[in-house]
Amino acid sequence: MDEAQQPHPETRSSIRLLAESELAAILPLIEILNPDTSRAVLALRLEEMRDNGYRCAGAFVDRRCVGVAGMWFGTRFWCGRYVDIDNVVVDPAWRSHGIGQALLDWVEDYARRQGCEKAVLDAYVTNDRARAFYMHRGYRVIGFHFDKDLKEPGDVKKKGRPGTR
Repeated sequence: MDEAQQPHPETRSSIRLLAESELAAILPLIEILNPDTSRAVLALRLEEMRDNGYRCAGAFVDRRCVGVAGMWFGTRFWCGRYVDIDNVVVDPAWRSHGIGQALLDWVEDYARRQGCEKAVLDAYVTNDRARAFYMHRGYRVIGFHFDKDLKEPGDVKKKGRPGTR
């Protein structure tokens, strides 16, 4: 990164909800969290996610997207209406400049205006920095997130979705 691209602490970001037509712009940042998944597969998954209600906030500095936070909305018995904050990522060159905190503040405020009573999110157990960041922001660990592969051996991928033929 040359000197002209170096982030400056006094630079302010603006945050807004991305239009559906802008969602493909998040893929370079999403690749940071998913380095073993091709951009083509991520793009196909994003298309399906958009069809299922995915929304995303973007943080911009000089019209360049430097951070994103995805959102899913729903209702569950245990908590009522909630926002599930998904794939929060800030360009490594812009970390430690308050962008992650500003994104979370924006998403939490947006969720309150959507009638949400709770914000939930997942962080990998191997990501100590993320866990510390979220806990510092008032998030608590209240359980475990389990997953199980449902693919059978020999399942083929179509449209980026495992197990579809």
